[in-house]
Amino acid sequence: MSYEFEIFLSYARSETEGQWVRNHFAQHLEYRLNDVTRDRVRISWDHQMEAGVSWPEELKRRLRHSRMLVAVWSPEYFRSHWCMAEWRSFREREAMLGLFSAQQPRGLIYPARYSDGDHFHLEAKRTQCRKDFSNLNYPFPVFRKSEKFLDFDDLVREMAVEIADRLNRIPDWQGDFPVIEPEPLSAAVVDQPPAL
Repeated sequence: MSYEFEIFLSYARSETEGQWVRNHFAQHLEYRLNDVTRDRVRISWDHQMEAGVSWPEELKRRLRHSRMLVAVWSPEYFRSHWCMAEWRSFREREAMLGLFSAQQPRGLIYPARYSDGDHFHLEAKRTQCRKDFSNLNYPFPVFRKSEKFLDFDDLVREMAVEIADRLNRIPDWQGDFPVIEPEPLSAAVVDQPPAL
């Protein structure tokens, strides 16, 4: 077996961030990556999964078979059990491969800031995040027709060049890459109406 995807796109499925990724970011990143890479780049993200598959199992399979993680950071990202499991899976892989360390500071996670930054996980705050989309995170399709979309395009193009460089340095695939399970959700508490 080997890698099936170059990028695993990890993002919060919140109303605004999810729309922004679907309407603008994912497709544009793929276009710009294919402008600067020799081979076609394959991006795995949940929007392209087939209907009827076991979603959690397919997600974990794709995670294990992706070269690197592009994480779209927001406060909602760090509240999501699934996003944190995806991020931690790649952190475990980095530890296994001796990456993101004093000897090899470059890792397998490329962060992009969607919003905020003050409410990020402490480890994320210590990670260099050079691409800040917080002033370009308009989720609506009309954003493509605005002048600000040119700034968005510039940022994605810069990001694509950096990611393409990193993809050339990713270690070979290993069958024992760890996949962290998301924390189980708490049981819902239902208030009972008062007895009459």
